[in-house]
Amino acid sequence: MITLIVLLALALLAGIFIWYRRRQTARPAAKPLPVVETSPRKELPQKYGKDEIVLMVKDPYWLYAYWELSDAKKEELKNRFGLSAWEKSRPLLRIYDLTNNPYDFLHAPFFEIAITEMADNWYIHTGKPCSTFCVDLGRWFPEHGFVTIARSNIVTTPADRPSEVIDPLWPPLEACWQAVEGYGKAKGISSSLLVKPEE
Repeated sequence: MITLIVLLALALLAGIFIWYRRRQTARPAAKPLPVVETSPRKELPQKYGKDEIVLMVKDPYWLYAYWELSDAKKEELKNRFGLSAWEKSRPLLRIYDLTNNPYDFLHAPFFEIAITEMADNWYIHTGKPCSTFCVDLGRWFPEHGFVTIARSNIVTTPADRPSEVIDPLWPPLEACWQAVEGYGKAKGISSSLLVKPEE
């Protein structure tokens, strides 16, 4: 009897082994992955040939500006103010505070920052949250004063504290509890008053 069980177990194991081998040989070979051709890596250009200055908000107290001046613009200034005008002038950033004078550059208060010839970006400390600014990139000519070369976009710095405006769809939890307490004191009655005493 034991011999018969051992023979059946061996036959079963042999059957499983043969089934496994056939399954391995019948499985299709893995296909090689298709070769994806990548385009050669393109580097970003150092300059785009534009005369522009872009102003961005860094945080409630700081701005960030970057700019580019083309050689054509330098030649234009030389033709306008003289061949040595570029060397005699010095670069400046003029920062306008347009908070109380929107789009009124003549009456808006401003301050200036002397920059270097090699600079093409600058962090600007304003120290004024909730304020609107614009920056002129220009040069100071001894004979002509400040000449604007490029004017930036207008930005507004964010607040440096939580907003006092409460969205009715997303009120803070304290406002919900205060509303419930106020409603209960003004219009509702307590549950003890709803229960009639037994006589």
